[in-house]
Amino acid sequence: MKRRKLKNEIIQKSLDLFRQRGYDAVSVQDICDACDITKPTFYKYLASKQNLLSYFFSSMSEAIPDDWYRIPEGTDCYRKLMEGYLMFMRHAAGLGADLYNQVFISNLVEYMGTFNDVRAFTDLMVDLIREAQETGQIQNPSDPKSLYKVGVGMSLGYGAFWCLNEGRSSLLDDFSQDLDAVFMHNCPCTTQAGGLA
Repeated sequence: MKRRKLKNEIIQKSLDLFRQRGYDAVSVQDICDACDITKPTFYKYLASKQNLLSYFFSSMSEAIPDDWYRIPEGTDCYRKLMEGYLMFMRHAAGLGADLYNQVFISNLVEYMGTFNDVRAFTDLMVDLIREAQETGQIQNPSDPKSLYKVGVGMSLGYGAFWCLNEGRSSLLDDFSQDLDAVFMHNCPCTTQAGGLA
């Protein structure tokens, strides 16, 4: 348990440092100093500074509460579907354009599985699409699994575009509006602030 706690501390403190100073301005020694550990201790837990980037999305999926994975009677399936996509988009925006850009770069250099599907999340999202199609909230009749993949692809593409624009584009609103168009959903569920109404 102590080992896991130290590894989590290294990951969290490195994220804090990356946000404050920018990824390139933070060295492994800076992370070690912040955690009051030696470099050999750092390398005992992590292969490299770049390896830290693979944890920033997995920590997001671990933070999803168990009750989110249920669809109670009367659930607005389209709203919950959008909440699912936007949960990850908000996490990406919270990393900031510089750090999210580094996540992309690290996975292009050597794919670390950062963007791999979380099976329970994927299954729920596909079920939500199917139910939203059955209730007429989604008018696009395409296969729910294909529509889910389109949404994931769009979220990655919009994230990359956001990074290229150094965080100046409206990531959440643009993504939500365009996903509405793909799903053929004509009830606006977003606010100007990039959240759900």
